[in-house]
Amino acid sequence: MDAQLLEILPYALAFIAGFIVKFVDWLDDERKSKNPVKYLLAIFYGVLIGYLIGTANFSAIFLAALVAQVFARKIDTLAHRIGFITSAVSLLLFGLPSMDVALLIYFLVLAFLDEVDFVGWLRPLTEYRPFLKVGPLAPALMFGRWEYFAGIIAFDMGYELFNGVKKHIKRKGK
Repeated sequence: MDAQLLEILPYALAFIAGFIVKFVDWLDDERKSKNPVKYLLAIFYGVLIGYLIGTANFSAIFLAALVAQVFARKIDTLAHRIGFITSAVSLLLFGLPSMDVALLIYFLVLAFLDEVDFVGWLRPLTEYRPFLKVGPLAPALMFGRWEYFAGIIAFDMGYELFNGVKKHIKRKGK
């Protein structure tokens, strides 16, 4: 496989994972769908996230986000439990790379803050979840480690793309 393609592959997979995670969110939370396709999608995104944690140079940020979901008790549907378990089992296959523990803890705190349900004038922090999007700029600017920022932004772009698709689906449904 071409070296440049191998370099961008993890970011493309992060984008796809973000899209699918939001798709499953939508099926579970908004549509209250009973369609079993959401479980297949959860398995797919679980394998993608497990693969990224096991192989990507930005694995710490995805591991932190996954662990923060557990601490924040946000894995609250069967589909997302399947996605989480699939991610964890995938790590047995892909392995857990060595990573900077301080950076992992830093991302874990940021990911957990994104899951907090803020109230009052802080409510926009709950809606926009900026911590894990902005936080990776610190290692980028201080140490030239842009891969964490690029990885989480790729995921978030996929997540937000589904929001756009969802609006189109709603318009067509009316």
